[in-house]
Parts: sequence; structure tokens; C-alpha cells
Amino acid sequence: MKQLFILFFSLFFCVQNSVSQGWGQTQKITPDDRALADEFGWSVVIQGDIAAISARSEDGASSDYGAVYIFEKDATDNWIQTQKLRNSDVRQFDRFGQSIDMEGNTMIIGARSQDYDENGGGMFYDSGGAAYIFDRDVNGNWIQTQKLVSSDRGETFQALLGETVAISGDYAVVNAPREITGLDGQPDLTNAGACYIFERDTNGVWSEVQKIVSSERYAEDKFGDFSLAIQGNTIAVGTFRHDFDENEQEEVLSAGAVYIFERDINGIWNEIQKIVVSDREQGEWFGRSVAIEGDLLIVGASNEYLQGNVNTQYGAVYVFERDGNGVYNEIQKIRPNALYHQSKFGHSIDVSGDRLVVGAPQMDIGSVSFGGSAFIFERDTNGIWNQTAIMYDEQVNSGDDFGYNVAISGDFAFVGAYEQDEDSESLNPLSQAGAAYVFNINEPNTLDPLLSIQESTNAIIHVFPNPTNGILNLNLGQTFEHLTIEVHDVLGKKLFDKIYHHVQTIQLNIDVPKGIYLLKATTNNQATSIFKIVKR
Repeated sequence: MKQLFILFFSLFFCVQNSVSQGWGQTQKITPDDRALADEFGWSVVIQGDIAAISARSEDGASSDYGAVYIFEKDATDNWIQTQKLRNSDVRQFDRFGQSIDMEGNTMIIGARSQDYDENGGGMFYDSGGAAYIFDRDVNGNWIQTQKLVSSDRGETFQALLGETVAISGDYAVVNAPREITGLDGQPDLTNAGACYIFERDTNGVWSEVQKIVSSERYAEDKFGDFSLAIQGNTIAVGTFRHDFDENEQEEVLSAGAVYIFERDINGIWNEIQKIVVSDREQGEWFGRSVAIEGDLLIVGASNEYLQGNVNTQYGAVYVFERDGNGVYNEIQKIRPNALYHQSKFGHSIDVSGDRLVVGAPQMDIGSVSFGGSAFIFERDTNGIWNQTAIMYDEQVNSGDDFGYNVAISGDFAFVGAYEQDEDSESLNPLSQAGAAYVFNINEPNTLDPLLSIQESTNAIIHVFPNPTNGILNLNLGQTFEHLTIEVHDVLGKKLFDKIYHHVQTIQLNIDVPKGIYLLKATTNNQATSIFKIVKR
């Protein structure tokens, strides 16, 4: 009984912690010309007072042109649509806005299914792909200044250049996940993937300077697919379908990996490290997302599960720090305060200073399946990342994919939900029109975190009576060899913890003042359940 009470109390602590930290929703954004199946919110990027949100299937005069909408924050912290971008040589099925990145007054936008060369004509290559450079002029308008294609386009059918893009300073990286050709002397491998590096010269012209692939290429790796980051002289490329360890010895199917490239004094980008995790297991998808912030590398593994138990597929985020020798070492593994089966936690990530946002687009919200959520983590003075907020749509619908893409900058976080149907007032449903949500650290978070909690153990746990006058019974539904119970108050202070062995039922004497508490139960396989307990 006491053990069950502790589990519930832990959940309540997570909720109170989220509320106390703010990150309340301030706005739901939809474009002024929203339409059926536009998928607005597919990609989101924020930098200071400017946000870019794509609708990769926006139609215009024909199907799936794609568009990117610019929003700017006004003096009252409201985000207002100021511009709609399309590529100058727009064509059907371009999917312009498949990916976006922005730095300063330059934006790069991927159009994975664009068919023509850098001049918008010439030889047709079905879904060869392209990326477009936009620069912001003195009036604040974003103007297309260049179209980028790979130097070897046409050698691979449907290479999908522009699936993922990243930009930093005078360098941009563009991914082609289905590229089959490698570097000179390497064999063609189906869907091995490649990334192309472009450099901006003193005249503002971007030119391809290098093609990079992993040192050991494999078919179907799709090198860099949905997982690419650049900062300064460092590029991180995720390959979440990759099978082998850092020594190319142990094969674990789709365990995933991340490759680090550094630019040397001659301007050449060289692979310097291959990263895998020590607890790698089959199908965990380490490298599904990557982000770089200073000496930190943050990597999502959206299918990560408790060791040896694929039925506990919660997802995780790993934090690595670069040491004085330039080597990245794992320093923390992040999961939410409560675990959510098949939520895809880590599918998307973004980091800004000491704040990290993580998307879990398939998390159930109460009884609503696959509504999706996002989590805020903040780094404390000891360098530890702690969950401070959970975010979701209060009027969630099944399959919204809230959290499919996330972005954070300063006091604001943006969360995309490209399959969301309703407009900014949650009216006028149009299937998969899409939406994006704005959260502000200075706005109280009024969400009920209890709606998002589901039991992670295989047993059906019963807690009664609740509210309680002091005696609380806990029926676990099955016998556990090892069970840890904790109880916390609303400020996070641990009031009680105890370990039980070979138990199915527990009776607790809740000797605490009247109020609300959280009880947390952790089983022998580390599955966690949390309950809110009311003491009369």
C-alpha cells in the first residue's frame, strides 16, 4: 500500500515541477491559406524573433508544391505570419519545405522531389532533389538567391537531395538519403546515402566543396536521413538504420550510429569518430535525430527500450561531451520522468543554450492514441539535464503527430503537428492541414500531466482507497521480485522510499499531512508507474 502511494506521488511531483517551470502554451498557429492535407508543421525552425514553418504538401496550382511560412514575434509576444515562400521554379510534387535550417540572415530549404538542375530547367532527373538558399534583405523580406544541386546528380535515381539540411556560418550540408554512389573507388550501394557540403564565398555564392560518406558504407543505411547537424567546424551525421559497432565488428540490426566530421586547416572535412552507445540493442534507432550545442552532442534514439525487453520501447536521448582531445564521451542518458511505451521519445530534438526540447509524436495523451507530446529539459549548474515541462495539445486528436518536429530559441519553443486537422481556434477541421504550437517559458503551464501518464508495468495496478485517511492498499496484479517505492511532496522532496521483494500486495500507512502527493513504483525491469495520492 505504501509502495503504491509513493509511485503516485512521484507522478504528481513531475506535474508540479512542470507547472512551476512555466512553458505554457500561448498560441496555436495555422497559415492564413490553410488547406486540406498541406501538412503545415512538418518542419519548424526558430531563431530569435523569427520562425519558419513548412507545409511540405501545400498545393498552390497543383499537387504538393510545398511552401514555407515566415512568422515574426510582435511587441506583445504574438507570432504573426509575414511571408510565404516558394521556390522560383516550383513544380508539382517538389515538396519544398521538406527540411529547413536558418542562421542569421540566411535560410536553407530542402525540396527532396525537385527534378531539375540549378537553372530550373535542363536535364530531368526524377526526384533528384535540391536545396534553396534564401537571404533576408534590408526590409526584412526573404529572397531566394540560389538553388543548390549535387555535382553528381543523375547518377542515382531519386536520390532525394534536400531530405535533410543544416547550415552554420559559410557552410551548409545537404543530405541525399538514397544516393548509391560513394567516393572514388567505392562500390555503388543501394540507398547507402551521402551528404554534400557547400561553402559560401566572399561574393555570397555557394559552391559544392565536398561529398562525405561514412568510412564503412552499407546498403540501406541512408546516411544522414532526417539526422544532420553542423556547428562551426563540426558536422554530426546520424544513421539510425546502421548495424555495426564503432569497430565494424558486432552486428546489431538498426542499432544506429552517429558519425563526426571535422574540418582541418586545409578546409577538408574528415571523419574523426563513429559513435555508438554501450547499451545498443536491435532496432533502437540511435541517431534518429542529432543536435550540436558548443561541446555537446545530443542524439535521439526513438525506439530505445529497457535492456532485453523490446516491449518497453520508450525512446531515449543521449548526451555526449567533447573532451580536450576532441573525443565525444557519453555523459547522460535522458528519459522522461515517467516512461511511455512506443511514444517515439527522441524522434525530434532541438537545443538552445541550457534548454532542450524533445518530441515524442506517438505518445498517448490519456485515452487518445498517438496524440503526441514534447518535453522540456534544462541543464542545472552541475551539468545535469532535468525535465521541467511536458507539452501537448489539450484538444488533442488521435494521430496528430504533435512533436514530429520541434524547435527552441530563447524563451520560446515551437512544436509541429503536421497531421492536426483544426484551425487556430480548434474549429473547421481539414484533414492533415497541420498546425504548430507556441510555448513560452514565462507562461504558466496549466496542462494536467496526469492525462499523459500510462502504466509501464505489465501488471494492472490498483490503488485504494484514494483519497485516503492514512491507509493505502496497493495490488500489483502480479508478483515482482524487486520493487522500489518512493513518495515525494509537491516541491519534489522525497518523503519515503523502500525496497520490497517478492510482493504482489502492499499496505502503506500514509503518515503525512493532508494534501496531494506522488507515488512512484519501479519494478525489477525498471518499468515505472506514477500515481497521484490525495491524503485527507
